[in-house]
Amino acid sequence: MVISSLVVETTPGKVHAVAEELAKIPGVEVHNDEGYKIVVTIETETTRQSHDVAAGFIGIPGVSNVNLIYVNFEDDPELQAAWERRQQQSQK
Repeated sequence: MVISSLVVETTPGKVHAVAEELAKIPGVEVHNDEGYKIVVTIETETTRQSHDVAAGFIGIPGVSNVNLIYVNFEDDPELQAAWERRQQQSQK
């Protein structure tokens, strides 16, 4: 499970419309919107999925910037597989 917290910045007057669009994305939860900033979390299975979801935010009309605040990943299957491959290669 990967949990990321981000602040999404919007152009003036777009914060509520952007928050509504973000809330429609699977795995995204909108926690607060104020001024021109929106606090969201993303929950996904892998860091790659989390990155892909966050990268898609910039395509939402009214989004001007996306800032990663915090990320926690435990038992990410992609990271585990990469680590195991490195361990196998180093033992050869």
